[in-house]
Amino acid sequence: METKEFKSIAEILYLRGEIERDKTAIIFLQSKEKEEKVTYGELSNRAKAIALELKQKLDFGDRVLLLYPPGIEYISAFFGCLYAGVIPVPAYPPDSRNTERLLMIIKDSQSKYALSTSGIMNYVDSLSEATIVNDDRREGVECLSQIGWIATDLIVSSPNIEYVPEKVKPTDIVFLQYTSGSTGNPKGVILNNTNLLDNLKAIRDALGCYSGTHMVSWLPPYHDMGLIGGILQPLYSGIGLTSMAPMTFLRNPFLWLDQISKRKEQGGVISGAPDFAYQLCVRKISEEKLASLDLSNWKVAYSGAEPVKESTLIDFFQKFKVSNFKMSTFLPVYGLAEATLLVSSGEKTKEPFTINIDKEALKNQKVQVITKENTNKISFVSCGSKEEGHEIHIVNPETCTLSKDGEIGEIWIKSPSVAVGYWQNEKLTQEVFNAYIQDVNEEGFFRTGDLGFMIDQNLYISGRHKDLIIIRGKNYYPQDIEHTVQTAHESLRPGCGSAFAIESEDGGESLIIVQEVKREFRRKIDIEEVTNAIYLAVSREYQIQVKDVVLIEPSSFPKTTSGKLQRLASKELYLKNNLQPIKAYLVC
Repeated sequence: METKEFKSIAEILYLRGEIERDKTAIIFLQSKEKEEKVTYGELSNRAKAIALELKQKLDFGDRVLLLYPPGIEYISAFFGCLYAGVIPVPAYPPDSRNTERLLMIIKDSQSKYALSTSGIMNYVDSLSEATIVNDDRREGVECLSQIGWIATDLIVSSPNIEYVPEKVKPTDIVFLQYTSGSTGNPKGVILNNTNLLDNLKAIRDALGCYSGTHMVSWLPPYHDMGLIGGILQPLYSGIGLTSMAPMTFLRNPFLWLDQISKRKEQGGVISGAPDFAYQLCVRKISEEKLASLDLSNWKVAYSGAEPVKESTLIDFFQKFKVSNFKMSTFLPVYGLAEATLLVSSGEKTKEPFTINIDKEALKNQKVQVITKENTNKISFVSCGSKEEGHEIHIVNPETCTLSKDGEIGEIWIKSPSVAVGYWQNEKLTQEVFNAYIQDVNEEGFFRTGDLGFMIDQNLYISGRHKDLIIIRGKNYYPQDIEHTVQTAHESLRPGCGSAFAIESEDGGESLIIVQEVKREFRRKIDIEEVTNAIYLAVSREYQIQVKDVVLIEPSSFPKTTSGKLQRLASKELYLKNNLQPIKAYLVC
């Protein structure tokens, strides 16, 4: 079924539900032994039943909060909103920790109702009865109890529901995609039908989501990579999807690779994740289990949403090559919510391309390519070239002029995939989505806030502009320092720490390290030994002094709902003395 003539993703699902009624759309893995299947016809019928309920309570364009665990009911509710012409606002289900974020989303989106399951509704009722000390959390719980609730799992559907989705225009809003808030409060990204369909086509072409392929995804379904790349893309392309909850993967990473290995009958598998997931597989999957895996049918292993590390690609390949995994299966990608999802990607079936840059030159925002044998190098993995119809420029963020060749700058983009703007924030929308490049006399660019450079039309990402550390006029990227810290001692937990600068007494900048300790070391750690190891490693690698090191409890480092580090939040916690430092235990 050709998709290029359609006006919306809802129209595509509706027609698949009519034409390919009995074809399996989604297999949801509830546990290692139990899975739930749904056909296009069944999924569309569920969406119709939910839409009929919504039409009785809501008007076209009203916002509706979606609060579900991962699964088919969530996807049904998402499309039920689209069928009814209301705007879904996906978010993580409420718990005792995220009510403040939900409060911000409810207030900003002005959602009138929340769709969920009866189980989650009962949980929200229990939250409202609990004693909550934190004022912001109390306000969040009160707000949740005051909006309307609809338990969609109690809505009865039948095979012959008569309902046709609301007609929509290309400029109509599909949904609000709230950013993860890694450098500030979450903002509602407005995606219309043109944005979504343009990016879904780009993703299909970049990943090769054609007949004879099958998607496997455990990514959180509330964010761009999991929702658009992991759920909407296979429905758009008409390929099957095997899905599981993120927690299923985190508890047992082997299940992800096992599902890829088992899906040979469905075709070549397309599946990807952020860099940390590949690291987790290397660390957690035992050598004994490798023999049971055959990854020869894994056609594309995309890596994105956080910096792609060459060391991770090498480590994963070295471990799983005995299971027939090929280095050429990796596909580094770059994207962000404000561009719907995908901005650039590498080439399928080709090994990722890496260049080596001189560290000293990098401190001055210069790109000087050196050989891999040079010990003063830092490696960058190419995120490929721009997608068709997309513009990418590297721009000096201060002067708003094009960066010179060999200079790092901010990544600015323009394409039909770039969102309309931020919901209810015209000022920021104008600043960020309608940027003007001075020396080419052109406006309408989106400022990503990411720093990078281009060589031979390949895009390389070096960091976030807001996260950049400047000490004595030299630029340092926090992720580089964090990697050095986390490899300085075996007790430190990878991917769970931050490096940032604070103003020093002399008016300059001082480097601070906040770092989690692994759970198995928390009661036997020698704090002085570990701290000294960090001081020494950073001094040796970067010739700068660390002002302070705070070792914190496992699972206490602030992260976004999609798992990204919140460096700014960790800095604020440090300045307010609100971190959870590890205690010194007597070792007997």
